[in-house]
Amino acid sequence: MLEYTLKRSRRRKTVAIKVQQQTLTVYAPYGVAKQYIEQWLATKQDWIAHQISKQSQQLDTRQRPLQSSQIQLFDTPLSVQFDIGKTSRWQFFSTQSPALLHISCSGRVKNIYAMYQTQLEDFMREQLEHYIEMRIQQYCSVMGEALPNNLKITTYKRRWGSCNQRRELTFNLLLASAPHWVIDYVVVHELAHMKYLNHSALFWQRVSEFYPDYKHATQWLKQHGGGLQWVFGYTV
Repeated sequence: MLEYTLKRSRRRKTVAIKVQQQTLTVYAPYGVAKQYIEQWLATKQDWIAHQISKQSQQLDTRQRPLQSSQIQLFDTPLSVQFDIGKTSRWQFFSTQSPALLHISCSGRVKNIYAMYQTQLEDFMREQLEHYIEMRIQQYCSVMGEALPNNLKITTYKRRWGSCNQRRELTFNLLLASAPHWVIDYVVVHELAHMKYLNHSALFWQRVSEFYPDYKHATQWLKQHGGGLQWVFGYTV
């Protein structure tokens, strides 16, 4: 008989099963005999075995060292190579065509995939932060605006940037794969919020004054922004 964890509930009306992380859990109402549950499970053995096998294959794939991939850095192809080394670090070779990012993971790391992900995001964050810092200084000078009090790079699901009353700016990490001219629009957008913390006519007038082609940039984000979520997808 398959090993399983039984969880009973007074609210539950029927028996159900769940296979997660290659373990089997049975959910049942109070009053249902264990003998009945095991007889019912016997009819589901083929389905359960298939689910456990599929999850095992997925786990093997995730834990296998990655070989190579390609992502977009500022809308330009960037080759990424992965291997196991003495230390976990990344090296960027910008003079190659396409440019190459080499990510090494220490053999002592248990979750190699997670470390590759961390190293890749650290690299992308550094590249984006450097570019945005430069553009903020340039646009603040042109717009007659004081520099923001803080700059942060994070990952948003539904926004590309934000500005709060403390004049702190935050930008979406996924912008690292967008073209420079689109990032420039987001920078101007958030800098305009430091004067108008809303989307009033005066706000959009200020945006258009310093970024006249803002509608083109917003359209690009609507059409292509959803695809940027795949920049951290790898191929084995």
